[in-house]
Amino acid sequence: MEQEIAQIAERWDAFLNKIENRFHEIVDEAHAALPALLQVEHFDTTPFGVAWQGIETQLKELISKISDTWQEKVTPALEEIQEREEAAVEDREGSLDEFYARFYPLYEREQSKGHTLEHQLDRELRIAGIRVPAAAAHLLHDEARKALAKTFQCTQCQAPLQLSNNFFRSYYQTCDYCQTVNTFEPGTIARNVEHFALHALAEEAAFEEALAYYDMELKYRSQRDDESPVLSKEELLQCYTAYAEKYLKARIEIIPDYANQYESDLASRIEHVRKWTLGEHGLDFSIPTNEERSR
Repeated sequence: MEQEIAQIAERWDAFLNKIENRFHEIVDEAHAALPALLQVEHFDTTPFGVAWQGIETQLKELISKISDTWQEKVTPALEEIQEREEAAVEDREGSLDEFYARFYPLYEREQSKGHTLEHQLDRELRIAGIRVPAAAAHLLHDEARKALAKTFQCTQCQAPLQLSNNFFRSYYQTCDYCQTVNTFEPGTIARNVEHFALHALAEEAAFEEALAYYDMELKYRSQRDDESPVLSKEELLQCYTAYAEKYLKARIEIIPDYANQYESDLASRIEHVRKWTLGEHGLDFSIPTNEERSR
């Protein structure tokens, strides 16, 4: 039996290695090609979004192949051995407990390999989902700042207007010389800082906090209902709050107007986690005040 399972394990290992290697190839290609695609397309963000969505789908399909192959090929092969060996033990009136003590550790070892790689690749997908868009977002942000650094003139007296180089929306600017109110239109590239780059850059700024929450959420979800919890709901929410605060403050660094909605955005994000991750509307967890945060 052990020799047969070893042969199955060898094929399983080869399959898992193939999945992992292909996953890394796709991620490396995305890192190399997608930010450059944004420049090739003259900072039109639509082709980037379509390309990344396709790559993300590919990566998710690779991850799903692990459990699919386990269920469709590996499990039936192991169960065939199990059924045959159980019949042989019963024929000789042996101990099934002794057989199970030999069989199940081998079965669980192979199953664990798949679970471990699934979690590893899913985490790497989360990382790529931050790093790849952020690399493109930096290019777009730099291009927008170049555009905003140009000289803009008053429509009435042609005097130069002092414009903010981190304001990516249309706004009114009064001329210091003739007091004419000018409408400033930043252009498509600058507007896309808010619509495309803002989220990616804020995610990058909160990278460590995002991964800490990812890891803690996985650990929280893996807890068994029949065992004492290692992580509480409050601890998970606190970890998420650290991420949300870092993310939202990073947005403000890019577009200061977001400061006006910081508290409401933070509250809605925490409520979303409370409702959809924890499934508990009435959890006693309050958002810390500014005074409490500064302590």
